[in-house]
Amino acid sequence: MLCPCGSSLPFNACCQLYITQQVPPSSPEQLMRSRFSAYATKNGQYIFDTYAASQRLKQSVTEIQTWADECSWLALKIHESDETTVEFSAYYVVDNILCELREKSNFTIEQGQWRYIDGNITVHNEIVTIKRNEVCPCNKYPMAWSARKGKKFKHCCAK
Repeated sequence: MLCPCGSSLPFNACCQLYITQQVPPSSPEQLMRSRFSAYATKNGQYIFDTYAASQRLKQSVTEIQTWADECSWLALKIHESDETTVEFSAYYVVDNILCELREKSNFTIEQGQWRYIDGNITVHNEIVTIKRNEVCPCNKYPMAWSARKGKKFKHCCAK
């Protein structure tokens, strides 16, 4: 299985190493990619654990897990990253609607590990309502980890 983060590496050689805490992410971009992969693989605990301590007080593993479970996470596109920020777009499907979430995220180091603080959402659009017999939208994103070439939505990400 390819890594959901779009790296084109196998999941077990990429973000799974971070999610299972075998190694810590070494940059904000790696942490962002691993958080997207955690959403895609429905691992709410990892997402919660990678929030900065001050932000964990405002979060709930249950709410994070519910959001991850309600969506099919298709693709991640990194627009820009530097020492403490990552601007990205995450593409996902919820209730048969393809959405884009574009955010500029802020990160910090706590106890020697990168943590997500917060982000400024610049775009949160519903792109299109997907009909079951249409070609799955994951085919439109070259970095989509779940793309099954030419499959209808009902046989692909709608499952």
